Amino acid sequence: MKYNDPELVDLLAAQYVLGTLKGLTRKRFQRLMLTSTMAREATHTWEANLNSLSSAIKPVKPDEKVWQQILQRLETRKTPSTVIKTKPGFWRQWSLIATAASLVLAIILLQPVSPIVESTQQFALVENEAKQALWFIDVREQGLSVRASSQLDTISDKDYELWMIVKDQEAPISLGLLPKNGTILLAKNQQFVVDNINILAVSLEPLGGSPNGAPTEVLYTSKLVTL
Repeated sequence: MKYNDPELVDLLAAQYVLGTLKGLTRKRFQRLMLTSTMAREATHTWEANLNSLSSAIKPVKPDEKVWQQILQRLETRKTPSTVIKTKPGFWRQWSLIATAASLVLAIILLQPVSPIVESTQQFALVENEAKQALWFIDVREQGLSVRASSQLDTISDKDYELWMIVKDQEAPISLGLLPKNGTILLAKNQQFVVDNINILAVSLEPLGGSPNGAPTEVLYTSKLVTL
């Protein structure tokens, strides 16, 4: 692919943000974001546009008849190919709601039970292509609290490493090795400023981390979310 074509990069960024970019194409675009300012800017623009669209939508409580009709259609549906025809805006709105709900649910599931509840200011949720939560990253004053999910597939002869891409800098910066189970606290890099971080990435590395200071195989990417 010609990744120097702005129209192509913009199209890939749109599909990436919407979640329709799948398989090897999605992985290649994730790797591209680590080295291409154009790809990161296009992705950021699409995320900003969708976020502004979401905030402009006024919530409307559906009539009880709507839920009854949905349940009836689900119960009477004979094949998976049955499609409920709705306006495009309907699915866009519900996609945003579903994404927010999955983030909240993942936080609840990954947070340890404690009588003291800490307010999270910034966090990131690293998911695989099946939208399974793998790590929950909580940004705190003393560092990055990273908790591994039970859904994480561990590899005995490999390590997972966390990276960040900051504005106006091409090279990824390592934040340390991620836990394969339980929770650890990673020290904040001096360049770790939430407003300057474009994206976080997780790579698969030899035991002990990257041998050359750069990601070996990028597996996942995630954005920091501010509450």
